[in-house]
Amino acid sequence: MITLASAVPPPVLLNAAQLAYAGSVAQSFFWDLVGRHWYVCQRNVTTGDEERILVTRLTAEGDVVDSMHISHAGHGANIGVERTGGSVFLWTDALPNGHWASAVARVPYVPGGDVNASDTTLPASTITFHRPRPSGSVHRVSATIDPTRRELIYRWQSNDVSSDKAVGGIDRYALDAVVAGTYTPLATRPFPASGRSLQGYTSLGDHIYTLYGLPGEESRVTCTRWDTGEVVQDEPLTAFPSVVGREPEGLCVYEIAGAPPTLAFGVVSGADGARRFNAGRFPRPETNPWVPLPYDTAVLAPNGASYAPQYRIAGDQVHLHFSLDRVDKGPWVSGTKLFQLPVPARPNRTQRLVGVVSGAFVTGQPLTVRLEVTADGWVTLFDDRGFKGWIGADVSFWTC
Repeated sequence: MITLASAVPPPVLLNAAQLAYAGSVAQSFFWDLVGRHWYVCQRNVTTGDEERILVTRLTAEGDVVDSMHISHAGHGANIGVERTGGSVFLWTDALPNGHWASAVARVPYVPGGDVNASDTTLPASTITFHRPRPSGSVHRVSATIDPTRRELIYRWQSNDVSSDKAVGGIDRYALDAVVAGTYTPLATRPFPASGRSLQGYTSLGDHIYTLYGLPGEESRVTCTRWDTGEVVQDEPLTAFPSVVGREPEGLCVYEIAGAPPTLAFGVVSGADGARRFNAGRFPRPETNPWVPLPYDTAVLAPNGASYAPQYRIAGDQVHLHFSLDRVDKGPWVSGTKLFQLPVPARPNRTQRLVGVVSGAFVTGQPLTVRLEVTADGWVTLFDDRGFKGWIGADVSFWTC
């Protein structure tokens, strides 16, 4: 379970990112781990009011890569991104009834493309329509994906009213079964009228997470158990407190390779016509095992089997442990690169670390040594004494 309350501000993932269209707020977003891209969905209404949405693809840092229009779609209340082989598919609104979808569509992402999400005559290679529940019995449907279980998460209302008054349910489906046209829920969790404006939802493992709020009002995030419906967390979301036009918009699963998944949340900022998008994440939930790090055994030797270089990610910290000597027993040279950390463990800027050295060779001098970990992951020695012996770093850590 993701811990929604934290004593420290959530790490920022996107800071005032500009989308392909600045004229409307983002409605939802999704993180694609494989491509390392954000997909951000917003309404892009035309003069003819085509219920058109625009999906912008961003780099991990928030730069626009490209975008795609989906016309005659709906509100864009939520979005999912499916990776199958080398292809990317969007799961989004379709067949709107009023401003809201009555079905969901699976659409191949085509940079610069434009597909009609109400044209049921289009070939399956262009769009497929899915109605897990009969359209006549549900309203204002939307969907997203839990990528950790490859499940489609489908929200529906029994009444055609605003989300604060809505009653309905959220279903879980095996994604590949839905693609094949089989709609057998793995679980259904009904919801009552909340009195709050829904701004996003997702599922991660055994829990449903929901984002509520309006501009100028308190935002909250809840965590609900799939099996019992118990609300086990209900916490205020105070991130990005100083941005102008602050409005919570969007919730999705966030992963990086080698670290446990957590949640990302979106916050809109900016005045009409100059909208920007911000995103942060919640702390990672667990401590991972120690992972060995490769190093040049022809040059370096650990000071015992338990001192070979290794790291672990513990929540939002990276822990580093090693003690190394030169194989040739010669003097250390300042600027020597010891080994390189993998991407999940690298800091976002250079971190200075304090290590210890063997006292046998530096008698009367400080038994400490300066190390640095750069953003590309290299652990580097900085010391001009030309000392000999082992270098250790047993308790060094930084926030990842």
